[in-house]
Amino acid sequence: MEKIDAIILAGGEGKRLRSIVNEIPKPLATVGGKPFLDILIEQLSEFNYINSVVLAVGYKAEKIIERYKDCSKYNFNITFSIEEELLGTGGAIKKAIKHTKTKDILVLNGDSYTEVNIKDLIITHRNNEAKITIVLLEVEDVSRYGSVRVNSQNRILSFEEKKEDTGTGLINAGIYLIQKNIFSDIEENKVISFEKEVLPIFIRNFKNNIYGYIVKGEFIDIGIPETYKIASKYLKKRVFG
Repeated sequence: MEKIDAIILAGGEGKRLRSIVNEIPKPLATVGGKPFLDILIEQLSEFNYINSVVLAVGYKAEKIIERYKDCSKYNFNITFSIEEELLGTGGAIKKAIKHTKTKDILVLNGDSYTEVNIKDLIITHRNNEAKITIVLLEVEDVSRYGSVRVNSQNRILSFEEKKEDTGTGLINAGIYLIQKNIFSDIEENKVISFEKEVLPIFIRNFKNNIYGYIVKGEFIDIGIPETYKIASKYLKKRVFG
């Protein structure tokens, strides 16, 4: 099976985590005894389907570059897309895509972790001839996140905002497999959010070609002190045994 390139969004300032992590960028925060970004890269390395990884860096970029610039222990190369000014998640993806070569690109947030079978995700994406496949996580309470509705073929129908109603449902896990060419009309060097601005455009333009890939398990993010502490406990047990 043809390998794909991956982009990890690791450029944000992480202001909400400053009380715990101050001198380093958020993706390098220690979780379960090692930098969180190590965990994400190792997750990709477990599956021999990644051709190269682009780290989209901005805030304190030099610290991430220093750690991974000569890294040879993984089964892919690591390169960097450097933002002189932060461009938001959408702008970061647009800039980082220049460093990729494959038709399909895997995009991950650098501050969250979800267990996913990369091989099966790629196969499902290609079988559906999808423009975008979004990893969706089944949770018991969607009120914290907002939910995603799909049809019987897992084609995405809509995104629902956060609301007080609780109950089981599907949430966006922040992992995307995309056809690179759909970004061709997105303006370069523009500050833009992928989730709030770019994705709605794609939903309108490619509504019959956007699918969900449903997984079960834990959604771990390190964005705020409360979830950072939970992540440390979960990943130390789950990832490191």
